[in-house]
Amino acid sequence: MIYALAQCVPVLTPAQCSGCLGQVLAPIRTKLSTTKPVWVTSRVEWCDLRYSVLPFYEGQSMLKIEAPPPSETTGAEKKKKTTSAVAGISVGIVCSIVLVSILSVLVYIRFRRSRIKVTEHDNPFKKISRAQCVIFDLPALEEATENFSQRNKLGEGAFGAVYKGILPNGQEIAVKKLVGTAGHGLHQLHNEVVLLAELQHKNLVRLQGFYSHQDDTLLVYEYIKNGSLDNFLSDTREGHTLIWEQRYNIILGIAKGILYLHEDSSMRIIHRDLKPNNILLDDDMEPKIADFGLARLLGEGHTHTKTAGAAGTPGYMAPEYVYHRSVSPKIDIFSYGVLILQIITKRKECWSDDNDNVNLLTEVWNHWKKGTISEMMDQTLNEHTRNQQLRCVHVGLMCVQADPSDRPEISTVIMLLTRDNMELQPPEEPAFFFGSFNHRKNPRSSSGSNFLLVEDISVNEVTISDMYPR
Repeated sequence: MIYALAQCVPVLTPAQCSGCLGQVLAPIRTKLSTTKPVWVTSRVEWCDLRYSVLPFYEGQSMLKIEAPPPSETTGAEKKKKTTSAVAGISVGIVCSIVLVSILSVLVYIRFRRSRIKVTEHDNPFKKISRAQCVIFDLPALEEATENFSQRNKLGEGAFGAVYKGILPNGQEIAVKKLVGTAGHGLHQLHNEVVLLAELQHKNLVRLQGFYSHQDDTLLVYEYIKNGSLDNFLSDTREGHTLIWEQRYNIILGIAKGILYLHEDSSMRIIHRDLKPNNILLDDDMEPKIADFGLARLLGEGHTHTKTAGAAGTPGYMAPEYVYHRSVSPKIDIFSYGVLILQIITKRKECWSDDNDNVNLLTEVWNHWKKGTISEMMDQTLNEHTRNQQLRCVHVGLMCVQADPSDRPEISTVIMLLTRDNMELQPPEEPAFFFGSFNHRKNPRSSSGSNFLLVEDISVNEVTISDMYPR
C-alpha cells in the first residue's frame, strides 16, 4: 500500500496547482521505479508532493460518527425530526459552499491584481517586504529585452546569458537568464536573491528583482553602462585605456566591496568567483562586484568550511580551495591579488594552457626578484605614480601567497594601499609558481607542496633595477 499527500499554496488556481504537481511528480516516479524507499518527497516553492509506504499521520483520514441510540418516538415525530435535520444539514452545506466560493473569489482577485502588467501609473511587480526587491512579470521582461534578442545580449557566462532591457518608464536594466535544470536554477536564484537583496553597498551590483516559474529563472539587475573590467583589459582602442588614477580607484573599490562582504555585512560572505568579468564599472568608473551565484555563507563564529567540489575560474582559485576544497575569506584574497596584478600589467589572461607561456604569477615574480617589474607594467601608466604602482604590485604578491596564513586580511590590504608610511613585509614565492619563463625546464617538486618549482634561470645577463623601498 502506498500513501500520498499533495499540497499547494492557497493562491494557486486549480490549473496552476495541477501544473505544479505535475512538475514535481517526475522525480518521484523515477525514484519509485529504481528503488523502494520508505518515503519520497519532491517540492518546489509553490507545491509539495509526497509518497510513502507508511501513513503520514495516525488515525483514519475520515472521521466516523456513531449513530445516535434509538429513542421511543412516534413515526410522525421521527419523520419530522428527520426532515428538520436534513433541512439543517442542507442549509449548512449551502452556506459553507457560498462562504468558500466568496473567499476563493477574493483570493483569486487579489492574486490577479498583484500580477497585472505595468502601466504608466502602476508597477508590474509586487514588493517583497524584507528583501526590498521586486517580482517581475515574464511578459514585461520579454517586452523590455525585445524577447531576449541577440542584439540586446551583453554577455554569457557559466550560469546563463545577460540581456539589456528598457522598462516602459525608461529605466535600463540587465536581465540574467539562468540556464540548467529547475533545481539548479532555483539554487542560483536563492543565492543571488537572498544575498544581493540584503546587501547594500556602493561597490556591489544592485539586484532590482527576479522572476521564477518552473524552469524559467530570471534575475534583474541595475544596468552598468561601461560593462565589465575584462573589456578594458582587452580593449586597446583610444578612450578605453584606464589612467592610473582610475585603476587605483578600481583596486581600492574592489577591496572595499570585499571588506563589506567579509566583515561589515550582517552575513559573512565569501564570493568564490572574483575575476574581471564579475567586476562591473559604472559611469564614474566605480567598481561593482557582481555575480553571487557561487557565494557561500559562513556561520556565526566560523572562519573556515569545506565544500564538496571546487567551483570557480582556473587561475583565480586559491591552492587550498583547488586541492583541499577548503573555503575561507582567504580564497577571495587570493583572487583579489590576481586581479591587482592584472589591472597593473593589463593582462586579460592570468593562466595559459599553452606550454610555451607561463602564468601571470610566475612572470611577475621572476621580474620582481630581478628588479625589472617595470617591464611588465602597462607602459601607458604615468611614471610619476610609479611608487604607488609598485606598492600595489607588492600588495598583490602578498595576497597570492601559497599559505593562506601569509595572506593579509582585506582590512589590512586597504590600510597597506592607502597608507604609504606603513612598512610592507617582503613577499615569498606566490602559489602556482613555476620558477622560470619556461616551466617545462627542470621541474622538481617542492617538499610538502602541490606546486612545481625550478631553480632560478636567467634568460639574459642584463638586468634593469627599479629603486623601490620594501
